[in-house]
Amino acid sequence: MNNVKWTWFAILYQCGFAYAISLMINQFGGALTGHVNPIGLVFAIVILAGMLYMLFIKKYKESTTLTEKLRTQGS
Repeated sequence: MNNVKWTWFAILYQCGFAYAISLMINQFGGALTGHVNPIGLVFAIVILAGMLYMLFIKKYKESTTLTEKLRTQGS
C-alpha cells in the first residue's frame, strides 16, 4: 500500500471485519440451536444494525467541488 499506516489499517480492518462476521454467525447460530449467550447476542445485533445502517440508510456524499484547475489542451 506504499505506506506503513495504510498497511496496518488494512490489516486491522480486515481482521476486525472477519471477527465481526464470525461473531454474528456464531451468536445467531447459537440462538437458533438454543445455546444463547445474551451478551454476545447483543453485540452481534448491534454490529448487524451498524452494518445495515451503513449499507442502506447513510447517504454517500461525493465531492462536488473542484479543488484544482484543469489544464486545457494547448496550454
